[in-house]
Amino acid sequence: MTKWKLAVVQDDFNVGDNLHLMESHINCCMQENPETKFILFPEAAASGYVFSEDHVANKAEPADGSSFSFLSRLAKKFELYIGYGFIEKKDGKVFNSMNLISPAGELLTTYQKMHLTPLEKHLFSVGDKLVTVKTELGTFGFMICWDMAFPELARLLEQQGADVILAPSAWERPYEGSYCRMAAARAMDNTVYLATCNYTGDDEDIQFFGRSAVYGPDGGIISGKVTEESSLAFAEINIEKREELKETFYSMRSDERSDLYTIQWKGD
Repeated sequence: MTKWKLAVVQDDFNVGDNLHLMESHINCCMQENPETKFILFPEAAASGYVFSEDHVANKAEPADGSSFSFLSRLAKKFELYIGYGFIEKKDGKVFNSMNLISPAGELLTTYQKMHLTPLEKHLFSVGDKLVTVKTELGTFGFMICWDMAFPELARLLEQQGADVILAPSAWERPYEGSYCRMAAARAMDNTVYLATCNYTGDDEDIQFFGRSAVYGPDGGIISGKVTEESSLAFAEINIEKREELKETFYSMRSDERSDLYTIQWKGD
């Protein structure tokens, strides 16, 4: 499938009853745009994004835990890919992670955030695996929030075949400009689509600002009006258009001097 619709969700996921809030957005999404194939929720949307050891310990769960079971049912019901952030408990460690669920309700993959902020490093272990997944919609690459600040990761995902980079976030004020510019740059640098979604509302000393968007392979926003309110934003993903752009002006990947420099993944 070369053309399909993707939705990104933003809301205050620190108010509790997150799974039912996610269900409400999924229902609204499918009523408003029933042809949507993929819906993306922010970082730690299933648990809430709170810098508290008690919160993290209470909300941590296996990748196939209760949040997955709840959202898997909705993925099957609407034949929809669902990407969402959660707090993962695995092998005695806790990770800031993201799941991807298939339209059949299967857990396709889990990505663990590689680049933690100073506020997160005492709470989470660091992920060390590059994750891409090939589907009938195209190949997806995975980031979470601060990962977008590192162009090397986006390049490695593109090298692994990513057509669309998914970057659920919990990005705070006063860094609105950086959030938007980094997302646009990672898309244009690699001639890929990039979908990012953020929180709204305030959490004690942290203020979120929304501005979720889908960026095209030329770095432009393709998801309509950018807002700071609770909302859904939709975009058409056109894989053939991406290939056209790569062959015209946005030919950076084919023109780079790999004889002089490379970006190399050193993990497994």
